[in-house]
Amino acid sequence: MNTLESNCSSQGALDKDDAKLIDFGLSVLSPRWTSEILIDLATGPKRTTQLLKDLKGVSAKTLCQRLRKLTELGLVSRQTFAEVPPRVEYSLTSSGKELTSILNALKVLGADLYKNCKTRKRPLQNMEVEAETESAISAEFTAQTDMGQAAYSI
Repeated sequence: MNTLESNCSSQGALDKDDAKLIDFGLSVLSPRWTSEILIDLATGPKRTTQLLKDLKGVSAKTLCQRLRKLTELGLVSRQTFAEVPPRVEYSLTSSGKELTSILNALKVLGADLYKNCKTRKRPLQNMEVEAETESAISAEFTAQTDMGQAAYSI
């Protein structure tokens, strides 16, 4: 049983006071590119230049800000190699790897919510969500919902 599972099973049901911690957890993931960075790092350690190539559209400044914050939170580790030129690699920590299972659960939830959306204007216009694959939420959805960036604060 991992840390996340043991914490959930030992703490029992949620309490209304847990909302602040849940909101903080969601605020960590809500800024644009954060979940994309975590998903990309789930495939293995990456250098900054590789992340920039993988994440089309992210600026170097934004990527560095997100990586710095994720490192401060203990979700991503930064390893510097004493080479010329200097080399830095980022990878998920054990907490970051646990978070990927939560992201997967959120993906499944998002796909289910999308399929059950009864409003006239669905958040993912022109995007098909297949039950078998439960494809990842596209940048279109993020762009529509990310008008402002959540702060990392308690």
